[in-house]
Amino acid sequence: MHAAPIDSKTPETGPTIAWWKMLNRYQWLIFAFAAMGWMFDTMDQQLFTASRSLAMKSLLPDRSMEIQTQYGSWATSLFIIGWASGGLIFGVMGDKWGRVKTMGVTILMYSLFTGLSALAKTFSVFALGRFLTGFGVGGEFAVGAALVAEVMPDKARPHALGMLQALSAVGNLTAAKLLGWVAPHFGWQGLYYIGTLPAIVGLLVFWRLREPEKFMAAKAAAKARTSGALEMGRMKDLFAIPRWRRNTLVGLALAIAGVVGLWGAGFWSPELIDSTLPTLSLENREQMAKVLAAPADQQAQVLQGLTPAAQKKFIEFRKRDLNPGQKMAEDQLASSPLTGVETERMQSLLKKAMPENEKTRLKSDALVLQQLGAFVGLYGFGWVSARIGRRKTFLIALLMGWMSILLAFGTFQDRSQIWYLWPILGFGALGVFGGYAIYLPELFPTRLRSTGTGFCYNVGRFIAALGPLTLGQLGLMLSGRFALPGFRIAAMIVGTSYLLGVVALIWAPETLNQPLPEDEAVETAELV
Repeated sequence: MHAAPIDSKTPETGPTIAWWKMLNRYQWLIFAFAAMGWMFDTMDQQLFTASRSLAMKSLLPDRSMEIQTQYGSWATSLFIIGWASGGLIFGVMGDKWGRVKTMGVTILMYSLFTGLSALAKTFSVFALGRFLTGFGVGGEFAVGAALVAEVMPDKARPHALGMLQALSAVGNLTAAKLLGWVAPHFGWQGLYYIGTLPAIVGLLVFWRLREPEKFMAAKAAAKARTSGALEMGRMKDLFAIPRWRRNTLVGLALAIAGVVGLWGAGFWSPELIDSTLPTLSLENREQMAKVLAAPADQQAQVLQGLTPAAQKKFIEFRKRDLNPGQKMAEDQLASSPLTGVETERMQSLLKKAMPENEKTRLKSDALVLQQLGAFVGLYGFGWVSARIGRRKTFLIALLMGWMSILLAFGTFQDRSQIWYLWPILGFGALGVFGGYAIYLPELFPTRLRSTGTGFCYNVGRFIAALGPLTLGQLGLMLSGRFALPGFRIAAMIVGTSYLLGVVALIWAPETLNQPLPEDEAVETAELV
């Protein structure tokens, strides 16, 4: 049974009518399925980033935190490369095969491979699972955004797309709460098994939705042309016609700016907590407190009486406590007495330490706060851009993204700071993504809308895959050189990517109050 066709009468769209009152029943159905597809897509991403450090500890238990972070950056880069590859392939399929069918396939794909990732016993298998999951995750956005853009009334379109992107924060928030509820009892694998449930939505998409009339008309027109000059989903046309070439390069630069900043820094907030608040069991805390309470000339002797786990933690804590540029071998860290200043710093670090489950719940709360800020930023982009234009709103969002990274990674020192730093980080780092759902579909004609949106959003990810790699390598290189951990300095450097988008705005067209673009007859002659 199918719902009413999308050409059924739409409520009158006067300037004083709220955007959601402009939609008919089927347009609401389209929006609901696209929103669920994207919400669960982002939930999958957040399940990975939120539990990444737990997975690395499980798969690489004998490696240091710095090495685990580096492996986590490799897995993230593979996930982003899979995302980019899937986005390109399914973006073209969305224009050639259909929006609805492609969206259903991508939802099924990311759901099933998320479940398979939970079965991994080694890093290699886990990374492969993340790569394959990325195919489905990357493909869903382009076809979902194109689908919503084509069925909405012009006045409702930016608000609907802004809400679509804002609801991604709900998916992220759901993952953040699942981290606190599920991981302490069932581990990171339990989170991934839950990630298979969106497959139900993928099946419902096939059953309930139909292709947009605008898409079907464009496909019929392309098929009727004998010359084949303006084919559906032909990627080279993004660069063949000057207008689309400029729009493609602008969209690509904007996407690179935000994606590198988010995946290279903004989505590493759980590791930011790890770098500042050590993990320590209550038993080991008591044993380490005995060492710090002992006279300096007796500390080594007391340390030798501790369990091997407590001795290992003492050495780890002392490494954290070293002055910038200072290096000591492990036998020196265990045998040389602490100075009075070092003892005070170690005691302060000990007060910040917490058991793994307690820290997992703190990360969950922090990510919830981050996603609440993200929801306001994502939806706020649509609200602001409908009033002052896309270009000015992008400028504000990009600058706020950069500044939020500097603030969070530069100042976090205490668990109480999550209550204001994480909402600011979410608002800034993700706010610009509200613009991608609105702006990218507005840059391309119907026959290239899914292809162009997918190209900009996902080719940018091939470059963005360098962000996590850069973070991991740069963090190791800068480790021990500054008072802040090298990982945090590296994140602030990677966060400057937002400024690339500021430069791209010089050539960006303003699309406020403009209908979706279509090919003009004169442009056929411009094909090369």
